[in-house]
Amino acid sequence: MMTKKYDLIVIGTGSAGSITAAKCNKAGWNVAMVDDRPFGGTCALRGCDPKKVLHGAAELIDWNKRMVKNGVPSEVSINWKDLMNFKRTFTDDVPEKKEEALNKQGIDTYHGNASFVSEDKLEVNKEVLEGSHFLIASGAKPTPLPIKGEEHLTYS
Repeated sequence: MMTKKYDLIVIGTGSAGSITAAKCNKAGWNVAMVDDRPFGGTCALRGCDPKKVLHGAAELIDWNKRMVKNGVPSEVSINWKDLMNFKRTFTDDVPEKKEEALNKQGIDTYHGNASFVSEDKLEVNKEVLEGSHFLIASGAKPTPLPIKGEEHLTYS
């Protein structure tokens, strides 16, 4: 089995990993990125950007309910299916565009779970990658909040 060698291997394709990969690549480093989820990270696909769409709709409903007896003649409602379709216009093409942009820069991309097999090698889908440096930018799991109602919270 042939081992591919890189100056930097980044695990995770969100903002932190992508910015680091791009800067190192621009400095002449040979860079690879690995993700076991669709490329783009939490912010672009499940967090920041989609949240803004949903938050905007919630604010509209809230303002409308507070104003309905103060000059706004009727209440509005959310059509969840249509709102989700609108949100997807911001997220659906992110993984493909993200990977295309990385490849265009000369960054190799790998889909799958990265497992370290030694201190300088990891395996992705039975392919071994060797790296001089590694950045694990796969995000973090939020700390549970010890408050009443915590079981009703969700995290992006």
